[in-house]
Amino acid sequence: MRQQSKLGLGGHTFIEQLGNDPEASFEEQCAIVSACLDQGIRLIDTTYYQERVALGKVLTELQRREEVQIMAWNFFKQPGKENDLVKPTPYEPHHIDIMLEELRTDYIDILVIHAQDDTEKQRRELELAKQWIAEGKVNKAAIGMLKLEHLQQLPDNHPVSYVLAPYNAFNQGALETFRKAKEMGLEVVALSPFIRGWKLDEIGEDKAKAAEILLRWVTGHELVDFVIVSMRKSDWVKANVEAVQSGPLDQEEEQKLNSWIERLA
Repeated sequence: MRQQSKLGLGGHTFIEQLGNDPEASFEEQCAIVSACLDQGIRLIDTTYYQERVALGKVLTELQRREEVQIMAWNFFKQPGKENDLVKPTPYEPHHIDIMLEELRTDYIDILVIHAQDDTEKQRRELELAKQWIAEGKVNKAAIGMLKLEHLQQLPDNHPVSYVLAPYNAFNQGALETFRKAKEMGLEVVALSPFIRGWKLDEIGEDKAKAAEILLRWVTGHELVDFVIVSMRKSDWVKANVEAVQSGPLDQEEEQKLNSWIERLA
C-alpha cells in the first residue's frame, strides 16, 4: 500500500453547501475516494450527518472500507431540518449506533468531539468516548474546533489523541494551540486550507497555482500532521498530492502569498 499522505479528504466533498464548486455526482464521489486511496490519502473527515450517509454509500459501492480512516463529528439529523447544516449536539449514548448505521460500518476510526466551554458536558462526552473505545466502536478520540483553554482543561485520563482546528495562511490563530497539543503528544489536524475555496475566488489569480501555494504553506508546517481538503473533482486529487510533494514555498512564492495576505486581510 502507498505510504499515507499528509492530506485528508474533507466531507464537504459530498455535499452541495460550503464550497464554491458544484456538488459531485455519486459516480464522481466514488472516483474521488478511489483516487484518494490510490494516492495514499486514507483519512476521510465527515462533519455533518449528510456527509456520513454519502461516505457510507461510496465505501459500500467501492468495497474499500478497510483502507479508510473515517473521522466523524457530532452533527446529527434533526426533525424538520433534514436538509440543513445544523449545529453540533453533545454526544449521548445512542448517538454512536446512529453514526455507525449512517456510515455502514462497525467502527469509527477517529471520533471528533466538538469543543465546548461547558467543562462538565465536555467531560461527559470524553467519558462516552472512552466507553465506546472500550467497546470497539471507536478507535481514537479527537477534539475539534478547540482553543488553547480547551486543551488546558482536559482531565489527566482523557482519551484524546487528535486535535482539529482551522489553520491557514489567512487564519493562523491556532498556532499556539497546536504547539501545546504537540507538547502533549497529540496529533494535529489543520482544517480549511483554502477557507472552503472562497479565498481562491478573492485572490483573483490562477486558482490552481493559488491553491498549490496555500496548500504547501500549511502542509509544510512542522506542527501539522494532517490537512483536510475537500475535493469535488477526482482530477484534483493527484494535483493536490503533487503540490504537497513539491515541498516548501520558495522565496518568490512566499512573497506572492504575503501580498495576498496584505491585500485581503
